[in-house]
Amino acid sequence: MTSMTNPRPYATVALLIAAAGIPIQIAGGADYPTVPPGLFILLAAAGLYAVRTRWAPVVAFAATVMIAIGGIVAPELREQLAAPSDAAVFAGSALQTAALLAGLAYGAAAVRQSLRGRERAAAH
Repeated sequence: MTSMTNPRPYATVALLIAAAGIPIQIAGGADYPTVPPGLFILLAAAGLYAVRTRWAPVVAFAATVMIAIGGIVAPELREQLAAPSDAAVFAGSALQTAALLAGLAYGAAAVRQSLRGRERAAAH
């Protein structure tokens, strides 16, 4: 198995794509607050991966997990994904979901890498 050198840029791009899904949904008529918190949480989490500290990936990953849990428990997401005839809302929801899953995977890898770096530093 090939190891990934640095998963942070991949996590960043995935979260930026997930964030882009929100305005697409809004443009399609999805019901969102005037200031959609998920958009700003995803953008902030993406930005945290650029911060070169050991704790930044942990916080970014935790924020991503919270957004994912919100999507799982929100009936709107399931309804939007079940209605492909509403093209923009469906596309934005599908894009956000797929990118969020990638963000979770790359984020978990970034956290693992960060924690392993801490273990290596403690061992020396």
